[in-house]
Amino acid sequence: MISISSSMPTGDNHGVKTSKIPGHRQYNRLGGRPGLTVDFKAVCDAVLQARNGSGETITDVATRFGVSRGWIYKWVYPLLDA
Repeated sequence: MISISSSMPTGDNHGVKTSKIPGHRQYNRLGGRPGLTVDFKAVCDAVLQARNGSGETITDVATRFGVSRGWIYKWVYPLLDA
């Protein structure tokens, strides 16, 4: 049996960091999408106005603030419906 040291690349992980937990993979987070810098209260206010008939659609609000409709659905709607 050949012993492979931990510093020697084995080629089986293809650049994915592995953890000591079996079956759990950690990905290398270099690059990727930057965090959103959005005025959350302004987005909430705009969505509320759109829901109350301001003439603007949720798609218009999402485009204006540079977020997706899915982001609004996930983060804004639960707050407004509470």
